Amino acid sequence: MAGTYTKGRVYKIEIAALQTAAVQPRTFMEANALAELTASVLQYGVLEPILFRLDEENKLRIVAGERRVAAAGKAGLKTVPAMYVEGDNHQEISLVENLLREDLTAVEQAEGMAQLMKDRSYTQNQLSEMINKSQSHINEILAINRLPEDVKNQCRTNPNIPKYILTEIAKDKTEAGMADKFQKYMEKQAAQGQPKKTAAAAGLRRELVLIRQVDTLNGKLVDLSWQEWTESDQQDLANVLGSIRQTTGNILQAMGVTNADEAEEGSTEEDDNEQSDESKPRLA
Repeated sequence: MAGTYTKGRVYKIEIAALQTAAVQPRTFMEANALAELTASVLQYGVLEPILFRLDEENKLRIVAGERRVAAAGKAGLKTVPAMYVEGDNHQEISLVENLLREDLTAVEQAEGMAQLMKDRSYTQNQLSEMINKSQSHINEILAINRLPEDVKNQCRTNPNIPKYILTEIAKDKTEAGMADKFQKYMEKQAAQGQPKKTAAAAGLRRELVLIRQVDTLNGKLVDLSWQEWTESDQQDLANVLGSIRQTTGNILQAMGVTNADEAEEGSTEEDDNEQSDESKPRLA
């Protein structure tokens, strides 16, 4: 139920009262990722508040956190923690929050950026500064909007198509040429997937995905500007990092790794093997 809210304050909001965002960068929720988030919510609850606003009809609109709301609903929760935001920059908040927290598909990124630039009259340079990405990166992503609509529709529901493939295809001068390259890529991927994978091979694939996710998190931690945080947030971060250190220490001890250099050496050897087996596909 709508009422009076204070900017920046966190409330317990009934899920049934929340409306989806009118303009949402994320147009597809991958089933497995949503199931994993639901399992996390069941165990720990919703750890990070969603963002919401009041629309013109005084309804509560989600600005950021639609996946968290969906997972909370699937987990059987009736309410979620939610922070109130106001002003006319809710679309900007939604896009930036998604770009920084979760992996949108390349098409969702491209369309979200283009829509934001159009609605707020941003230049590529302004957008680059806002999301802390290089202008060349922005230009490369925006080029994906040139792809034929049929190709973009397929990419929206398939988060496994690499961004570099789409940016390469988008360099073609005609829609027919782009469609042909995309079709050849998809046929090549289908042909490579024909041999039936064993359960062990499928398990290894999931493990490699997790390893890459952990590596990505490590990269984010390296660039983390925690010095600018409040003392309370720094303490929360210290608690989480302490827990991670204990968990990783236990894992390394169970693996028999007592020296970080040994782990790195083993990882490098494994990466070399993986690189030889899984080289990037080339476009025809």
